[in-house]
Amino acid sequence: MPLLRTVLLSLFAVLLGAAPAAAAPGFLGRGHDPGVAVDAAGTAHVAWLARAGDAGSLEYCQVRRGTRRCALRRSIGLPEDGFGKVQVLLRPGIVQIIAPLLEPAVLATSVDGGNSFALGTIGQETPAIEAAIYGPGDFISLMSGSGPASFGRFSPNGNGPTDLPTTFGSATESLETTLAPWGSGLVAFFSGLRARSVLWNGAGDPNLQESWVEGPRLGRADIPRAVGGKSGTWVAYVRRGRDRTYVRRLRSSGRLGGERVVFRNDTYDLTFAQGARGQMALVFVDGDSAAIVRSRNGRRWTRARRLFRGNEPQDMRAALGLRGGWLVWDGNAGNAGMHPIRIAALPRPPRR
Repeated sequence: MPLLRTVLLSLFAVLLGAAPAAAAPGFLGRGHDPGVAVDAAGTAHVAWLARAGDAGSLEYCQVRRGTRRCALRRSIGLPEDGFGKVQVLLRPGIVQIIAPLLEPAVLATSVDGGNSFALGTIGQETPAIEAAIYGPGDFISLMSGSGPASFGRFSPNGNGPTDLPTTFGSATESLETTLAPWGSGLVAFFSGLRARSVLWNGAGDPNLQESWVEGPRLGRADIPRAVGGKSGTWVAYVRRGRDRTYVRRLRSSGRLGGERVVFRNDTYDLTFAQGARGQMALVFVDGDSAAIVRSRNGRRWTRARRLFRGNEPQDMRAALGLRGGWLVWDGNAGNAGMHPIRIAALPRPPRR
């Protein structure tokens, strides 16, 4: 009996380690290019673009912790369907959504927690957007989603430059772009055949080219994804020749720390998030599944663990709250169409 009990306990431990880290995905609607942010209560604020006859719509949905359906749903009419990734930004009581159209991008603002929205614009010739973040200061910072890699800073009401005035690289150098806080400034990574970065230290006007300096290079790296916050600034990326996915810290000096392998495969899609407590989650495609590695502060990283199998994990976006987080995706790498918009909960950070 003791031997049988030991065998059963060992089998249970193996099965537990192989079990999915979160519940099965939920279905929110149809459209493309969803974005997500998480509030202090753990509620996901999800927005995406959709076709509506000859026009378009911006769809907005709130999903509470422990559920997989919309507790609040709003449809906002647009003159046309858009393209590029929708951005969701949160401040206490305020929800802001940036929806890239042909020109200009729509800025939808709610001051009542998402019940109603007022429509404006952000810039006038704003292209597809890859990233939007609050700050530094009372500003919205935007990074282009297609070449050339470009940046622009705007007021929360959308006022600012006509376009993204600061350009960092040519179109062939900017197949992938990302933007993150770095100290009191910002870092932008972008990649084509090779990956580069540029740094703004917080001094001067980031809408001026001369306020930025060349940052560290990643060499032959693909899909850079950067995050910043309490645990510092980190970048994740893939090296195709080595079939590895890495994370690396960008130090306050502007130099990169050592590479750390977090997954022994060269995934074709990944999303990186850092929460308010500094916890991080890197979600990536592994065959027909989505998998995750996590860290409390970057010192240790968990082994890769499957989130779910199937459900076409492509065009993914992740966001973390105080405890767990959320992942959204549309199952299509393009920037248009009517695809299933899905959501899955992300697990809490590891204990250490």
